[in-house]
Amino acid sequence: MNIARRIRRLARQSGCTALAIGAACVMAGGAQDALADVGGRAAAALPAPNAQAAGSWGYNPVGQLGIGIAEGYKNPAAIHPLYGQVLGLASGVVQVAAGNTHSLALRSDGTVRAWGQGTHGELGDGTLSSSATPVQVYGLSGVVAVAAGIKDSLALRSDGTVWDWGENQFGQLGNGTTADSQPTPVRVLGLTGVTKIAAGGNFNLALRSDGTVWAWGFNQVGELGNGTTVDSTVPRQVTGLSHVTSIAAGPNSSLAIRSAAYGQTTLWEWGGNFNNPAQTAQQVTGIDAFSLADITVGGSFALALGTDGSVWGWGDDTFGELGNGPHPGAVTRPVETFGPGSGIVQLSAGGQHTLALKSNGTVLAFGFNDTGPLGDGDRVTPPGPVQVTGMTTAVQVSAGWQFSLAVYGSVVVTKGPGI
Repeated sequence: MNIARRIRRLARQSGCTALAIGAACVMAGGAQDALADVGGRAAAALPAPNAQAAGSWGYNPVGQLGIGIAEGYKNPAAIHPLYGQVLGLASGVVQVAAGNTHSLALRSDGTVRAWGQGTHGELGDGTLSSSATPVQVYGLSGVVAVAAGIKDSLALRSDGTVWDWGENQFGQLGNGTTADSQPTPVRVLGLTGVTKIAAGGNFNLALRSDGTVWAWGFNQVGELGNGTTVDSTVPRQVTGLSHVTSIAAGPNSSLAIRSAAYGQTTLWEWGGNFNNPAQTAQQVTGIDAFSLADITVGGSFALALGTDGSVWGWGDDTFGELGNGPHPGAVTRPVETFGPGSGIVQLSAGGQHTLALKSNGTVLAFGFNDTGPLGDGDRVTPPGPVQVTGMTTAVQVSAGWQFSLAVYGSVVVTKGPGI
């Protein structure tokens, strides 16, 4: 869903009247007491007034939580099942993006911070080093949206250009090469007028203002949606898609919302598709919502949010990733897991878990929880959705492979990140 539009809705529901782009308003809700983290980390209180902070929770072997330490794999202390504040990001955060083992944050000044795994250049600071605290992405300004992939990162600038950095084995940087890892941003070739971006497994997507979708990088099972399985080092148009309003990408599949008459929408899918791989976009049927507001793709499942608050999911549901409790095997057709009026305004799917942001600033989480990505203070996979403990003023969420991120605070910034 368009984040600027969603945040305006949140503002109206919290009683705010300052709705112009770039304005801000105070949401209801006071400061929360700090929470003890059974993983040894103290969860943060709310940031000071007029601030939006980045929070993180879950698995931290290579520093992807941004708490100043990389705690290593197979270390129980690396699991933090309660949220805490990312170091150095107590204010001015507009959007966060969780990748496989690295994280990004867009600041209100248009600059980007990155932390976690950096050995492929995905932190964009000019090195191939990891960092357990946020570092500034080199030479990048005027950014309005970010996206984190497996080993690369994307940024959309206000001029409609797209920039990429990190691993480039399959041409996922879109600069016409398959050169070594690139630790500073490079411009994706041939793309202008871009309004939204999405990072997949080893491929990336961009939505242009004319409603067309473009893809580049890895293409083994049709991830690029152009009718082939040939990788591409430059963007190629996804075949047969027009009037697209939103995009989402996962490890090897993608989704797109198309606009239709009278506000109705249709949903399209290509790539791995969880059931039958497709090299071109195929319509997803069986969703009763008249209009779709948000889409997200996880490790081997997908979810769609209706404007009426209903949530529909399909794909793997072994750990309850779809929100309706664990079920063995794959769900081959979309099933409704939350009914209309749920209050959910944004979804984000990770490797095996999902985050659902509600209009009152709380966050629901469901799916695999052995590494604490559900944020409920536990490490037990629950039979259904749980609430992220202490999180009451969230405005955006992002689920990574085994960890989670959120933007939270006492202020809603109405300039959305354009995704």
